[in-house]
Order: sequence, then C-alpha cells, then structure tokens
Amino acid sequence: MKDLSDYVCEEYVRPFWKGDTVLAESVFVQENALGELRPLRLAFPVRKILSVRSPDLRTAYRENRDYRVNEYGELEILREGKIPRLLWKDYRLPAFDAARDDQMASADALGAWRTGDLFADREGMRAWQLAVSYTHAESGIYDITQGKSEKFPRLLGLLREKRPVTVVSYGDSITYGWAASGMQDIGKPPHCRPYAQMIVDALAEKYGAPVGHVNCSVSGKCTDWAELDENVAGVIGAKPDLVILAFGMNDAGVFRPEVFAEKLRGIMRKIRNACPHTEFLLISPILPNPLVAFTAGSSIRRYHREYPRALLAVERETEGAACANVTAVHELLLERKSLQDTLSNNVNHPNDFMHRVYAQVALKTLLGDAFA
Repeated sequence: MKDLSDYVCEEYVRPFWKGDTVLAESVFVQENALGELRPLRLAFPVRKILSVRSPDLRTAYRENRDYRVNEYGELEILREGKIPRLLWKDYRLPAFDAARDDQMASADALGAWRTGDLFADREGMRAWQLAVSYTHAESGIYDITQGKSEKFPRLLGLLREKRPVTVVSYGDSITYGWAASGMQDIGKPPHCRPYAQMIVDALAEKYGAPVGHVNCSVSGKCTDWAELDENVAGVIGAKPDLVILAFGMNDAGVFRPEVFAEKLRGIMRKIRNACPHTEFLLISPILPNPLVAFTAGSSIRRYHREYPRALLAVERETEGAACANVTAVHELLLERKSLQDTLSNNVNHPNDFMHRVYAQVALKTLLGDAFA
C-alpha cells in the first residue's frame, strides 16, 4: 500500500477522485461548542487507513491508540491519544482584538474567530490538521472536471515537440503561493509546491519539455490592479505561451460577476495585443469562510459561487482560453468535509491538500484524458 512522508509531484497531482486511494487528505481537529470531538468525514468513507500523520507528514499516529475508524467510515479522534485538537474556547472568541493577527472579526458582528496562516516561524491553523491516507470504494462523485485540451492546441503542440514553453501565473495571494508549505516564504515540510508550480512541474515531467515559470501574482490584488498597463507589463515581458489567470478570491467581495468578466477580457486583450499566440487557463477560486469579516458585521464571501459562470462566459467567446472550475470541486468536497479541512488560515487560503486540488483540476482541464 502507498503512503507519503514527503512531497512527490507525481503523487500530489494524481487526481484524488481517481481509483480507490487518497493520499494525505487534510482534516481539521477541534472540539465543538459542547466540548465534543465529533467524527471526521473524509472525501470518501474510509475502507482502510494507510496512515494518519501530522500535516508536515513527520509524525505518524497509531490506530486504536490515537484514532479509530467507525462503522460509517469516519475518523474518530481518541481523547487519550496524542493528536492535537483546538478547543472551542480558543476558536470562538468572545471579543475581537484588532491588535492580534491570529483572529478576524465575526460576520455576525459578535466576537471573533481564530485564524492564522502557515508561516516559516509558526504553524497557524495547520497545528490542528492531520494528513490522512486511506483506501475507499471507488466512486465518480468528484470526477466532474471537463477536459478542454482542444482549447490549447499551440501549448500542447510545443510540449509534444519538446520545445521550450513559458508559463506565466497572474493572480492574487493564492496563485502567489500562500500557504503551500513549500512556497518560498514558508519552506516547511512536506514542502508541497504552490499549485501553479505543480502544474508547471507536472507538464515538464510528462512531456520532457523545458517549461519555464514566471509568477507575476501579488497578494491582495484584484483585476482592477491587474489590468493597469504597468502591472500587466510584467506578464507581456515574459512572452508567455500560457497564462494562468487566477483572480477572483478578492474580486468576489467587490465586483459583480459581469464586471469581473469584463475586467478579465481587458487583461486578456492587452496580453494578446502584444503576444497574439498566448493561451489562457482561467482558474475559479475556492470558497472562503463566510463567518469571518474584514469589518465586523460583513462577510468576505459574496459573489464567489457566481464567478465560475462568468469565467465560462469568457471561455465561450475566446479562442485559446478555458476555465478550470475549482469552485465546483470545492463545493462537492464541502458536502462531506468542513471548510476548515481545506483552508490553511480559516479564511481564504488553500492548504496543501487544496493546492493539490487546484493543480489536479487545472491539469485535467489542460490535458483532458491525457492527464494521469
């Protein structure tokens, strides 16, 4: 049976929805308001556990001592075991302290929620996550990503001929790399590469072609920033064969879907005017936590569920462009899993597992049946 104790690109980009084995799926361990440790549901009901590890994959926990699997294929954390868990009193805070960087105001304007990203010098919310590898009954429930390789004839032609390819990533903090454990500003085990770099690495490994990557993403930005000439100039200067265009997490709190789509069109026109052969992979974002707010009494989640339709509209009218609908796969996962299972910071950044899902959905969109 397979298991993982470190980052391996080939395994990390293997679609979690294929076959009967999932490796290093993340789950979050916390007590509820009643002090209970409720069973944890994974993407699939567990048939057999391969390993339950700390999120850095360095510590392996023991079945029937630290955890067990119940009759419904759910993971039960044993109180007498060694698995860390977040107490409710440390998660739901009675008052918001703006001077602290490990909490955010509540969307209902009452108190605050514990947050905190993974950094080089601290674990943040990852301190209470696990990486679970297990087998399950095969199911096609998550196999919803359409292959759209016909949208990328030039890119795939270059790759098949093993000619040099340049990929440019242009997006916000997620595409910059937060909070993949292997991003340049973190560098902690298991050193999972940010999703855009995983895409590039996977293409290079599959085709044996030299694939360069230029990341022009900047944290906190929206499409109004991205369409400015001085900012898009970096993308154009790299002469990209493929642009991974991945805004939306921040935009969706501000711009209606129609406005977002028009701004994307403007960005793409500017790139195509200078680099007419560039093809575009449009990435829709995961869903953020609706309970947290930058300003008490609001919510950072607004138009996020609607953005895939806007991206698909741009796809339909644009040659050499396709949407990778990460949002739809995330929504399906959330039918069984908690949002905290998928986020690094309990706000809006994907953890290692969700960076993998981003890469898997993107690669299936790019390569279709030729993927994995």
